[in-house]
Amino acid sequence: LVLHAAARDDGMPERAAGAFVQRKTLADVEVTITSKGTFRFEKGKFFEWNTREPLPSTFVATPTNYAMTVNGRTTTTRLKNDVDAIAKIFEIKEVKDFVKEVRAVPPTGFPETLTVDFRNGDRLEIELKR
Repeated sequence: LVLHAAARDDGMPERAAGAFVQRKTLADVEVTITSKGTFRFEKGKFFEWNTREPLPSTFVATPTNYAMTVNGRTTTTRLKNDVDAIAKIFEIKEVKDFVKEVRAVPPTGFPETLTVDFRNGDRLEIELKR
């Protein structure tokens, strides 16, 4: 859950779990969609993102692959780079071309908020509560 490649003492806990509120603003239609759910991770092992509403889904990233489950269907993709941080999810091949900037507050350690600006003007704001 860090923005950049971590130093040995990056201030991140070895594991964490909690709840999130995610707001995606779609620029071209001026609509904001709010999602809620839970997350958990263990450093160097996995990151799991469970959206509970409005549409249940699960995203899991491990050091070797990531999987998305929606409506009981799971799609798994092998990773070329390790995903050891939430911000690195936005560097996955299928996503990174669409992302303009990712910011975490605080910028090191466990983030309380994460903001992703997309090249098309959309914005994703995520609040994390442990």
